[in-house]
Amino acid sequence: MNTVAHLMAELGLAGRKVRRRRGLTRPGKRPAAPDFVRRDFTADAPDQVWCGDMTEIITGEGKLYLATVIDLLSRRLLGHAMGTRHDAELVVASLNMAAATRGGDVKVVGRLSIV
Repeated sequence: MNTVAHLMAELGLAGRKVRRRRGLTRPGKRPAAPDFVRRDFTADAPDQVWCGDMTEIITGEGKLYLATVIDLLSRRLLGHAMGTRHDAELVVASLNMAAATRGGDVKVVGRLSIV
């Protein structure tokens, strides 16, 4: 006996259908970025290896994207940025915040940001 379904039917309620999310990453013509850490997400000293991620957050007013940067030794959040577009500017903003947190500057070399 499914009590919740029974009560919902009595009250005339129906469950909400969850739409399947599609991924943001699409195969493109550009080659994949090199794997500088070789899938080893550990560090022996602070500021030796930073890691970043972007995620989509759905709000009542639309989609927001969050870019984060953490130090892999301490797992401490060093920088973050939110925006309405999933683009490189958002990543650069989070890297700039991480660099400011650590008291340095971000130098951009080609398409790769190095701190």
